[in-house]
Amino acid sequence: MQGLVEVAPLPPVPLHDLLTYRVPDELRDRVQPGMRVRMPLGRQTRTGVVAGFAADPPAGELRSILDVLDPDPFLPADLLELCRWTARYYLASLADVIATIVPAAVPAPASERIVRLVRRLTEDEEAALARRAPARARAYRALAGAADGALRPRDASALGIAPGALRALVVSGIADSAERERLRAAPEDVASGPRLVLTPAQRAALDALAGALDRGTSASFVLHGVTGSGKTEVFLGAAEHALRAGRDAILLVPEIALTHQMVERVRGRFGATVAILHSGLGPRERWTEWRRILRGEARVTVGARSAVFAPARNLGLVIVDEEHDGAYKQEEGLRYNARDLAVVRARLAGGVVVLASATPSAETYQAGLDGRHVLLELPERPTAQPLPTVDVVDLRGRVPDPDAPRLFSTELRSALEANLAGGQTLVFLNRRGFAVYLQCATCGAAIACPHCSVTLSLHRAARALVCHHCRHTRRPPETCPACGAAELHAFGVGTEQIEAALRACYPLAVVDRLDRDAAQRPGAQRRILNAWRAGETDILVGTQMVSKGHDVPGVTLVAVLLADLSLNVPDFRAAERTLQQLVQVAGRAGRGRDPGRVLVQTFRPDHPSVAAARAHDYQGFMRGELARRRTLGYPPFARLVNLRLDGRDADAVERAARELASRLRRRARQLDLSEDAVLGPAPPPLERVRKRYRWQILLRSADVRSLRALARAARAAMPGTARSEPRLVIDVDPYSML
Repeated sequence: MQGLVEVAPLPPVPLHDLLTYRVPDELRDRVQPGMRVRMPLGRQTRTGVVAGFAADPPAGELRSILDVLDPDPFLPADLLELCRWTARYYLASLADVIATIVPAAVPAPASERIVRLVRRLTEDEEAALARRAPARARAYRALAGAADGALRPRDASALGIAPGALRALVVSGIADSAERERLRAAPEDVASGPRLVLTPAQRAALDALAGALDRGTSASFVLHGVTGSGKTEVFLGAAEHALRAGRDAILLVPEIALTHQMVERVRGRFGATVAILHSGLGPRERWTEWRRILRGEARVTVGARSAVFAPARNLGLVIVDEEHDGAYKQEEGLRYNARDLAVVRARLAGGVVVLASATPSAETYQAGLDGRHVLLELPERPTAQPLPTVDVVDLRGRVPDPDAPRLFSTELRSALEANLAGGQTLVFLNRRGFAVYLQCATCGAAIACPHCSVTLSLHRAARALVCHHCRHTRRPPETCPACGAAELHAFGVGTEQIEAALRACYPLAVVDRLDRDAAQRPGAQRRILNAWRAGETDILVGTQMVSKGHDVPGVTLVAVLLADLSLNVPDFRAAERTLQQLVQVAGRAGRGRDPGRVLVQTFRPDHPSVAAARAHDYQGFMRGELARRRTLGYPPFARLVNLRLDGRDADAVERAARELASRLRRRARQLDLSEDAVLGPAPPPLERVRKRYRWQILLRSADVRSLRALARAARAAMPGTARSEPRLVIDVDPYSML
């Protein structure tokens, strides 16, 4: 075994990546890449992860690691290789990537005291013990009959064995007392429901996935199916096939809100062999699940984006459900996209990846058209009900009805009243809160966040003004802070206001709301969704949290109050996101016995996104969108890197951004890139966040190698730490540039 190791310290050391240490002779047989170790760092003792062995010692005196913390690698070999790929692609240090997965302190597993058998008696000894001490003999037989030769004291007590009898066996050396990891309580039984009969399209898709798994080589698929087409049944069948072949599976969902619903379905199919990984788990619970996966006790992992790093030992299948969703992009710290890492993870493991969506992202769909992914289609629902009809309500030129709530058209009120007779209604508005802002009618001043360049949103139920970016909160003032006038009016509409309006209009209906504010109350999210699925809620108001993954047969009407919200965002993906949002929320309707109907209110009824949603024509929309992207030079026909500089001094940030842009333009000319390879600098739409001013530079090119050279030049020009001023953040393949 080699005597030098490269260790990623936890947390990472600024301006450093891996650190080299010697391995003492007594530890050489125990150290492997992926293990956690204790090592000295300055005057401290730190935890680190062994990233590999070092061939040559660096200059200077080397110190030795102090101890090895794991009997087996905490990060398996293929997961370490994924970390290396991630570091290269996202221009991050390997230590930063590893620190994203493994915290500095991993809680020890919960333990429990047991009494275990250490010496078996001969038949004569057991007979003599029974004559001399019957109680001890019963205790011995109970230990000998236990599956692992061990009993917890409370289990022994339940068998009628006295504690004194166990202690006597310990004193005599027949047994001993020890601590072991507390066994995980078996999950509650989940009804699996009847197995569904697959349609010909579902069967063809499953056969393609099963064939790829049987070949044992890496393959990638796009599972494109309309909402309600049974995509979940297909990839659960693929997971079943993988498990029969001795391979493990990872199933990613975009948000924690969807995890427990998917877990119910997966546990119904695979029982206790399912593990859950997401950021909503407590530290001990999360790392207990991690160890179950690592030991092979859990074969199927369900989780949000961080579950792409699950330590599956023999990974055969990775599924990315709702692959188009922006929640797969990490926007803080290491800015990775779990969808893209899932493709790499499967390739490194020699497994199969499935990217599933009713509205695949432009990048994924183009990859399918190019043959980089195999495109599988599910063009229709397997139920008797077709896709819902979509009616567009043109809001242009309408005189507001003083007796009706804002955004409630005549058509919407009629549809709501008719549907209350027997169906459930989903009302969608992707803006939470009661109002967008408070404004003074006398001087015109709006109450803004002191830390960000946005107004504060009014949350009436909480009696608070809240910034949705930095979470700054204050009480609504009685008078205008600028002029002292008492004429403060709420402008804009949020889900809280819509909920209140519906309760006032339909007092006999059961109205509820699901958005991030409502979901923050302990147990609220599960309560709301359970009542919704049970048919106890007549009208549910919600944001994008309710637009995907929910299969509620009683929903026969979906109302989109204002489709324009996502269209008016300054982003080249605005049209694509709007279509995805409309298709996903419309797909909640008509999944049961009764047909569904969708009302989409908009001031832009002729926009391609709205027209495509009305006609259920994703392919037609994407043809036009891809042609536009090709002409403009945007992904998937070019790659982007966003360079964001931020700091507390606005002038210093602007100067640094201009200097960096000038340097990068000179470098772009050396690389023979076009003039538009470096765009900016300019402040983003959200210029100040958490008291820090922001400017950004966009790098754009179809030449990936040259683009990465530009990004590396930016990093070399500003190699500062997190405390540097101004600070540079490099976002490869940015999803949002606000």
